[in-house]
Amino acid sequence: MFKVVLADDETIALEGLRTLTDWEELGFEICGACENGEEALSMVEECSPDLVITDIRMPGIDGLELIKQVRDLDIEQPIFIVLSGYGEFEYARTALRYGVRHYLLKPVIDAEWEKALADITDELEMRAKHKMQQDMLASRLLPVAIARMLEGQWTEPEEEIAELMDRLDEAVSGWTYIHVNGPKCNITEICRKFAGVVGALFIDLPGDQAGLVVESSARAAELARRVYTELSRNSVKGYVSIGPNVQSLRELPVAYMLAAGAAARHLFYSEASGPIDATLDARSQLSYRLPSADLTEELMGAVERLQEQKAWDQLKEMFSMFERNRTAPEVVQMTSIDIMLKSMELVKEFGGKAEQWSDSFEFFRTKPKSLAVLEDILRQLLNSCMEYIKQHKERGSEHPLIQVEYFLKDNYSKPLTVKEIAEHFYINPVYLGQAFIKKNNISILEYIHNLRIEQAKKRLIETGETVRKIAENVGYVHYHHFLREFEKRTALKPVAYRNQAEAEKG
Repeated sequence: MFKVVLADDETIALEGLRTLTDWEELGFEICGACENGEEALSMVEECSPDLVITDIRMPGIDGLELIKQVRDLDIEQPIFIVLSGYGEFEYARTALRYGVRHYLLKPVIDAEWEKALADITDELEMRAKHKMQQDMLASRLLPVAIARMLEGQWTEPEEEIAELMDRLDEAVSGWTYIHVNGPKCNITEICRKFAGVVGALFIDLPGDQAGLVVESSARAAELARRVYTELSRNSVKGYVSIGPNVQSLRELPVAYMLAAGAAARHLFYSEASGPIDATLDARSQLSYRLPSADLTEELMGAVERLQEQKAWDQLKEMFSMFERNRTAPEVVQMTSIDIMLKSMELVKEFGGKAEQWSDSFEFFRTKPKSLAVLEDILRQLLNSCMEYIKQHKERGSEHPLIQVEYFLKDNYSKPLTVKEIAEHFYINPVYLGQAFIKKNNISILEYIHNLRIEQAKKRLIETGETVRKIAENVGYVHYHHFLREFEKRTALKPVAYRNQAEAEKG
C-alpha cells in the first residue's frame, strides 16, 4: 500500500479529502490527516509518505513552507498535490519551483482530481518497480540466480552473473551448501540472521526450505551447528543437512539434491540430533519397491463400498510396510499421488468434480513431510471421497428441493436463474420459487447470495487475494453488486471484515 498524508486547516475540507476517494481501492493508506503545517511536517518525518496533499493557506507553516522543509529532509521524497482556493500566479510559480506538478484549485473538479491521482499512481508504481530492480541488482542478484539454478530453471547463468561466479570461484577453495527444512517464516529469519553474521549467501527457496552457501566445509559445519542450535532453542521443528563440498558455484545443484534428499529421508524415518551429513547419509539403504497393486485396489474398493474401518486398516498396513522397509520418500510420494488420483476418478464416476483436491496434489508432489503427516492427509482425502459417495447415494432418494439445494451449493459461482434451475430439474419455475421460499424462508436468489458471501468471507480470512478477485471467483460480474450484498450481510466492507478477522486472530 502507498501512504498518503492529508493537510488542511479546515475540518470540513479535511474530511472531504478523506471521503472524496476510495483510497483503499486505489492502493493508498491514509497515515495522517493534519490540521496545520507543523503537524503535517511531523507526520511526514514519521511515516515517509508517498503522497502529500496540502492546502496553501494554513496557520504557522503554510503549504509552500511545508513543501520547502520536506524537500530538505533526508527521506525518499513524496509527490505533492497542492490545493488552494486562491488562483494567484505567485503561488503556482513557487509550487513549481519546489517541484510540484499537481496544483489544483478548490473546489476540485472530479475529472481533474481523478486524472491527477491516476498519473500519481502510475508514477508511484513505476518508482516502486525501479526501486525493486535496483535492490535486486545491489544485493539479491546472485542469491536469486543460485535459487533458480537449484530449482532447475536454468543450467547456465546469464553473462553478468557468470562473470561474478567465476571471480568468486577463483577467490576460494570451494563451496558448501547447507539445506534447512522447517516452517518458512522461522527458517527464513534464522538463515538471514546467520548469513549476515558469517558472510554466507542466503538462498530463498519455495516451500518450507531455505539454503546457505558458505565458502569452506569447515565453516559450513560450524554454521550448520549454529543454525540447528537456533532452531532447537526456538522450539522450531526443522532439519539441517550439509551437502558435499563443490569447487564451483555452478555445481551447487548437485550439492542441493544430496542435502535435500538427506533431509527428506530423516524427516520420514528418524529424529535428527544435529546437522545431517549428506555424504554419510547417502550410504544408508532405502527400498524402492512399490506396494503391491492388490493392496491399493483393496483400499480403493473399501472406499467405494463405504467400508470405512477396512479402508483405514488397509491404509495403516500400507504405511506400516513403508516404515518397516524404509521405503524411499519419492516412492511413498508416488504411491500417495496414485491413491489421490484414483480417489479423484472415483468421485468423477459418481458425478462429482475433483478440482478441490488440486492443492493436495501439489502438497504430495513438493512438500517435505513425515510418514505420519502423509498418512493423515490421505486419510482426510479418502474420508472426503467416502462422504461424497455417501451423499451422492442419498440424493437419489431425497426430495427434489433438497437436490436443488445440493445443486446450488455445487454451482453458486455460476450465473444461475430460477428458470434455468427449474429446467434442470424439470420443475415449473413458479412452483419451484414458491416451494423453495416455503421450505427455506428465503428466495433462491437470496440463497445463492448467502452461499457466495459465505465463501467470500472464508477467502478473505484464508487467502491474500484482492477483494475484486474474490468477488469474481464467487460469481459476481459487477464488483459494486458484490460490495452491496457483502455489506448487507455483514454490516462491514470486505477490507474491514478482513482486518477485523486478522485482529481477532491476534
